[in-house]
Amino acid sequence: MLGDETIAAIATPPGIGGIAVIRLSGKNALIITEKIFIGKDSPCEMESHRVVYGRIVEPEKEEEIDEVLLTVLHAPHTYTGENTAEISCHGGIVPARRVLSACISAGARLAERGEFTKRAFLNGKMDLAQAEAVLDIVSAKTKEGLRSALEQRDGVLSRRIRGLRDTLVSIMTDLELSLDFADGDVVFPEIKAIAEKIYNVITTMEEMMQAGKRAITFREGASAAIVGRPNVGKSSLLNALLLEERAIVTPVPGTTRDIIEGWINVHGIPLKLYDTAGFQNADNVVEAMGIEKTREAIQNTSFVLFVVDGSVPSQQEDTEIFMRAKEKPLIVVINKIDLSKRIIISDITGGNSYPECEVSAKEHTGIERLNTEILELIGAKDFKVDSAIPTRARHLMHITGAVRNLKAAYQGIGENRSPELIAYDIREAVRSLREIIGEVNAQEVLDTIFQEFCVGK
Repeated sequence: MLGDETIAAIATPPGIGGIAVIRLSGKNALIITEKIFIGKDSPCEMESHRVVYGRIVEPEKEEEIDEVLLTVLHAPHTYTGENTAEISCHGGIVPARRVLSACISAGARLAERGEFTKRAFLNGKMDLAQAEAVLDIVSAKTKEGLRSALEQRDGVLSRRIRGLRDTLVSIMTDLELSLDFADGDVVFPEIKAIAEKIYNVITTMEEMMQAGKRAITFREGASAAIVGRPNVGKSSLLNALLLEERAIVTPVPGTTRDIIEGWINVHGIPLKLYDTAGFQNADNVVEAMGIEKTREAIQNTSFVLFVVDGSVPSQQEDTEIFMRAKEKPLIVVINKIDLSKRIIISDITGGNSYPECEVSAKEHTGIERLNTEILELIGAKDFKVDSAIPTRARHLMHITGAVRNLKAAYQGIGENRSPELIAYDIREAVRSLREIIGEVNAQEVLDTIFQEFCVGK
């Protein structure tokens, strides 16, 4: 358990809604609630996991703020492992803020970002990887991402990490015992057997790293800039992919002056699209700013959808824009295939091969094929998220460090190095794995992780 401080925060998004929930957690959560709640039952005397109707009043003044439902949860069977009270009041900014203010006046303090989940971690209710999965649940953009996050919250990844850790600890123990009892009668595994075990762990971790890099795309998503000369149908393509009229479409070239963006779900992959302004000569400062944003979009996105008008021969401007776009991985999107095809792509690409996809943004044909090409380009085609793989850059960093140490140990065996040095490398690999689940941590690392959360979580 942590100190005596009780924290409070609004746990629901701001704005008008059916209800708002104010959460309190800490040793004195129920005592503080007692000061502001009037109902049939006393919060301090209620059974755990009970909900009662009542009113919240200003402490001391007893001026009514709102009618509420109060949920009481006794430690340790709570999210944080501490006494917890959750007050459901009418939705809206004013009622929620007044109830929170009453909680603070009665002795609570405002929670920091992620402090409820941080307390759950520090109180042993979950490990660090599970705590990060809570954030992934809240921020999931697809049902596949949500499923993976829920399973990681249940400890699927943590159990795999602990299994690898235990294997390495067993190897390290054998090495260290062989040093302590080198002259005794104890029989230890042959060094070849130890090397084989290390090699198997390395192989497993490298497979996790490769799958993890793609899994991060499932969680965080990819991004694409839609580029091309004016009037080739960039905005129409954006609308077709989004299945809504997000961008204005007219026959007038250069309608788009600013970046227009939107999210789509490509078979479980969140993809953020940016409809860009093009690279035509700027007649005014607004067009110039739009062109500069187009350059930034190409630089900052994962890949480019390079759009051309398939109904007309290629133009010099197509080639000029292609030369800028090919800085990133790209798909050539040949639009307007509902008309006669007259373009020759090799005239633009200089004969080099790039993924191509023919579409009609106007008729919404070829869009599913384009989605398949996108999955192929980002390495996510036929990829299924395994919940027992790392899904965060922090996880990959520590697994990479562990693999580096294990490769040093494996090489050391081949070079007949001292067992002490081999054991040291394995010990460092174990430390890296323990970092993933929070068995070893620094306060500044925890602060960085939980700052990603909202205040009420």
